[in-house]
Amino acid sequence: MSTEITIKRPVTIVLLLVVTLLIIMTTVWMSGKSYAKVDPLPFEDLRHISQRIARHPVSTHILAVIIVPIIANILLFVPWGFLLFIALYTIDRPTLQTYVLTVLLGFTFTCAIEGWQYFLPDRVADVNDIIWNTTGALLGAILGHLRERVRFEFA
Repeated sequence: MSTEITIKRPVTIVLLLVVTLLIIMTTVWMSGKSYAKVDPLPFEDLRHISQRIARHPVSTHILAVIIVPIIANILLFVPWGFLLFIALYTIDRPTLQTYVLTVLLGFTFTCAIEGWQYFLPDRVADVNDIIWNTTGALLGAILGHLRERVRFEFA
């Protein structure tokens, strides 16, 4: 007996809107909770990690201040990229075009969030957030594409 669960496109779009609202609410909640008050350069966080690791063993401080925010920024956008890829994917649209649209819309969305944060009094705007959020949207798109090729069966 085979069971297939089908989620209609309108439900996918509603889920995408819910995830979008959750991202915005998380952004509002995080305002003023920045660990740095300077605007770092792109990939400055990775340079800082590599320098610290070269000088000292990995500490919980490095994990808490640098690595965890990178992972959180990526994971925040994975569901968004997944749902957007599924919402945009059609048989008539080339898969590469769906990837490009998902990444560009993810980039645009995260730029809008960072632009908004830049003008908040307790801002937490960071160019690296744009990089990691867009990476999360791309990973979500990859997972959205892989979902068609992977079937789980529990016996």
